[in-house]
Amino acid sequence: MAPPTRATSPRLFEVTAPELTLEAGARITPHLVRGWWWGPEDDLPWLQSRAQLLSEEDSHATTPRLVRRTREELLHASERARRHGGTRPSTRVPTVLLVHALTGDMRAGGEGGWWEPLIGAGRVLDPTRMRLLCFNNLGSCYGTVGPADEGFPRRTDDSRFGPAPVLSKGDLRQDEQHLPATLSPWDQARSILLTLDALGIQEVELVTGGSLGGMIVLCLAALAPERFARMAPIAAAESASAWVVGLNHVARQALLLDPGFPESSHRGLELARQLAMLTYRAEPGLDTNQPRPATWSSRAPYPVQSYLEHQGRKLEARFDGRAYLAQLGAMDHHDLSRAPHGGLERIRASALCVGIDQDLLFFPQHMETLAQRLRAQGVHAEHAELSSPHGHDGFLIEWAPLAALLTRALTLPSGLSGQDAQIPSALTSPARTTRPGSRPARGLP
Repeated sequence: MAPPTRATSPRLFEVTAPELTLEAGARITPHLVRGWWWGPEDDLPWLQSRAQLLSEEDSHATTPRLVRRTREELLHASERARRHGGTRPSTRVPTVLLVHALTGDMRAGGEGGWWEPLIGAGRVLDPTRMRLLCFNNLGSCYGTVGPADEGFPRRTDDSRFGPAPVLSKGDLRQDEQHLPATLSPWDQARSILLTLDALGIQEVELVTGGSLGGMIVLCLAALAPERFARMAPIAAAESASAWVVGLNHVARQALLLDPGFPESSHRGLELARQLAMLTYRAEPGLDTNQPRPATWSSRAPYPVQSYLEHQGRKLEARFDGRAYLAQLGAMDHHDLSRAPHGGLERIRASALCVGIDQDLLFFPQHMETLAQRLRAQGVHAEHAELSSPHGHDGFLIEWAPLAALLTRALTLPSGLSGQDAQIPSALTSPARTTRPGSRPARGLP
């Protein structure tokens, strides 16, 4: 039977998932997760029975809204979002799960969404034919519980590694009372799995995301191989390299050295973002968009300097410094070999591993190597390279090539055992080509 062909507008919702013990030992309770849904109209009663829908105003906002809650507010929101029972989701509607990058949020589509040009009726991710879901990553600051919320655990709660060190006078290490509890992509993937459980979603036809989102995609596929038919990690790697960890270390120091840290690390967050932007972009794109001026002045900033200041101010206005630390740490701790029950060898989802040719953060050969290693494990794995002069941010800019890559990912054979390789018809309908151009979405990594 064909799935419904009428879609509503996208909606935001909140779900209370079971409490979660993090890899380093801290406990997340309450475990409130904010998500985004877009799908066929008759899919909505299922969501209403499983989650607390947010207002239309919240759902239609076109810019991210920083969320900071008192402990009382968090407990109230968690109780309001708690559901006991509920309608089961229709198996006629295939689920596609999107995972956002470092400072993105759950609003993948609709006006202002980070993949807006790819999502909509007739497009490659078509909400009239599939159920699209995206959750704000654990430890972020857009609605899922994180360090911006009062009572979020601190580094001193990392019980797996013993008590925090006692700092003597002159010790340059940070007081762990001021640092958020350690997160890893394993934790963020487990948060998503618990949320899928709460929603009654057992199988996902495709899970995809870029950068930190791509890392979480890999962790999801390793933690629950029986649930994911296909995956498309983009601009990521099997583990965070010393290069990535080193860049994150410098960004972290900019935050920690801000005199206002931890409550108001304004300039530190701006500088951390400026460094990050240089890793998200590449020389060809920067030279094109921020060219040297025709005239020279000792008092005039170069265009790229003004650009970086602008990007820093934008992030400082919409993100929390402690949440930024938590997300940097999650990226640092990414390592598939450290899986709780085995890593790469557990993955069964068919894979399209996408690298970006000018990526200066996750070099494209990482994804080619990942595809080779998955094939050696007997997994159907393909490799593709996205060409972009903009570097790492290409997965948020190059719409027509991305549409083609996602179409390819949706038509991979299923990796679920006991399921034949037939592709659900809802995933194979012809999608109209996204409009040309390279206007970036607002949700940068």
